Amino acid sequence: MSFHQFKVGQRLGFGFLSVLLLLMAVTALAWNGLRATQAATERVIELEHRASVTEEWAASTTLNISRALAVAKSRADPEVDAYFKPLIAQTSTRISELQKTLEEEVTSDEGKALLAKIATLRAEYIDVRKNFFAVLNTGDTAAANQILSGKVLPAADRYSGAQGEMLAHQRSLVQAAMTESAATVRRNVAWLASLAALAVVVASVLAWRITRSVTEPVNQAVSIASAVADGNLAVQVQTDRKDELGDLLNALSAMKTALIQTVGQVRSATDSINTASVEIASGNQDLSARTEQAASN
Repeated sequence: MSFHQFKVGQRLGFGFLSVLLLLMAVTALAWNGLRATQAATERVIELEHRASVTEEWAASTTLNISRALAVAKSRADPEVDAYFKPLIAQTSTRISELQKTLEEEVTSDEGKALLAKIATLRAEYIDVRKNFFAVLNTGDTAAANQILSGKVLPAADRYSGAQGEMLAHQRSLVQAAMTESAATVRRNVAWLASLAALAVVVASVLAWRITRSVTEPVNQAVSIASAVADGNLAVQVQTDRKDELGDLLNALSAMKTALIQTVGQVRSATDSINTASVEIASGNQDLSARTEQAASN
């Protein structure tokens, strides 16, 4: 069914409805894009917080290892031991809290595997450190040094190295989340721009079609009325429109037909009057001739 078969009101309603639907689609897409961007931002913040916790955890572990090594190098000097022991205990408590926080927050398989590995290496480090101090307290410096270089330092390196892996993993997650967030923003902007462009195109086409469907028959009606006003009753009026403008053109066509009929009737009456006038004039001449003849007789 062609476009001009609809009523003008229907066409206008269809145009406004189409623009309204496109506006609703743009709004819905913008809302969903905003929510997706917000979720991506929250994800970045969450991972950034987790990376900060991991960094503090690794830094605290490195600090405690350095303190333990300082105590070990001092050969368990009472003053050094008295100074560092409370700090080591306090930091150890904080390390345990941070580790528990990460165990609750980390959800990836790789992250959980790293936490399990770190927990194992931490237990090994604590065991060899206790063993080192126990031997050192017996006064066997040679054996203590052997344990320090052969077990404590390697265990500390493995423990710190595993925490470094965990920190690198968390930072990689943060970077991936930031990249995904930026991609989400770009994707939403592209969708919004595309839909906005589509809305402009559809609105422009509808406006052009509706305007043309109204102005063309109006111009045709004006042309017909002008031709009839100039006395041209031979102008053709043809339309297959079913809208109000089609009714107008059909009314003009009916008006032209009725006007032709009226003109024909007037012309026929005029011809009859002319004929009667000729007959009357002929009769008058005949009567005048007879009257003259009678007078002459």
